[in-house]
Amino acid sequence: MSFRLPRFPMLTIFHNPKSEVSSQALKLLVQASAKYEFKVDVIDKPTPPPTHQQVSSIVEFLGKGSVDQGCREILTTDAPKASTVAEVQKILDQNPGYMRKPLIVDWNKGKAIVADPATKVSEMVKNVGE
Repeated sequence: MSFRLPRFPMLTIFHNPKSEVSSQALKLLVQASAKYEFKVDVIDKPTPPPTHQQVSSIVEFLGKGSVDQGCREILTTDAPKASTVAEVQKILDQNPGYMRKPLIVDWNKGKAIVADPATKVSEMVKNVGE
């Protein structure tokens, strides 16, 4: 017989503390975490950029099967254009500030959103723990 601690679901927010929208999204996410019982992982440092595996997953989650869509969603409008995960990674390696924020990821459910407006947080937290 083994004993295992319960695992709580976790959502990651790539957060820009200088952005009001990002701050609102973080606040809503923290409030929802108490209600829906999940943990919040806050990434608020501009460097280092997400790992290659994280970028690949985020692009897939944002694009819902379309790499092209995911590549457009993850980067800011002033970023160089990218049509592959490798191009996105190269852009973010050179300038992590090109990643759109607030970006919220549910790694377990394979979902990601850019929470702009911040009210999109409510979409993301539904059924987190199920």
